[in-house]
Amino acid sequence: MYQLTQPQKRMYVKDYITTAFFQLLEKKAFDKITISEIITRAGVSRMGFYRNFNSKESIIENFILEKFKETIDEITASRKLNFRVENIMITTLVNFKKFACYIKLFLDKNLDALLYRCYHKAYYSLYSSEKDSAIRDYSNEMFIAELFNLEMCWVRKGMKESPEQLARLYSLILKLRCNAI
Repeated sequence: MYQLTQPQKRMYVKDYITTAFFQLLEKKAFDKITISEIITRAGVSRMGFYRNFNSKESIIENFILEKFKETIDEITASRKLNFRVENIMITTLVNFKKFACYIKLFLDKNLDALLYRCYHKAYYSLYSSEKDSAIRDYSNEMFIAELFNLEMCWVRKGMKESPEQLARLYSLILKLRCNAI
């Protein structure tokens, strides 16, 4: 008989909790959802919840971090082939589109500020650097804000543009900005 390893079990528990949370969020306001409801729906213990998450917010943080990691892994793999801003944005937007229904849910529940904090935390957990540099720090903050607002605007407008069209627009905006300096 096949036995799951501890990491596999933990992954399943995290998935059950995340799925249960999203199902509840579709029906209720974020602040009305309790940990008890999440664990009951997920079929896990309270200890199982707290082994994997600190709070309801950390479910969203973990979800966003996983999506960022998937995108970064794909960009890193394709970087060897063609490292252009437009190609990086296409990869980012294609991956974003895969989970945009969850982002729409967060926006519908007025979780914009929490979502932005999750973006911020995910970005810095993947791109932490020990050296202080004002240019890098301001550049990172600008990029996080731009990416977040670009993707949120895209979702709110119904994602009518393809990832390729939006990446071209973003590239054009960057070029126009550089020419204006």
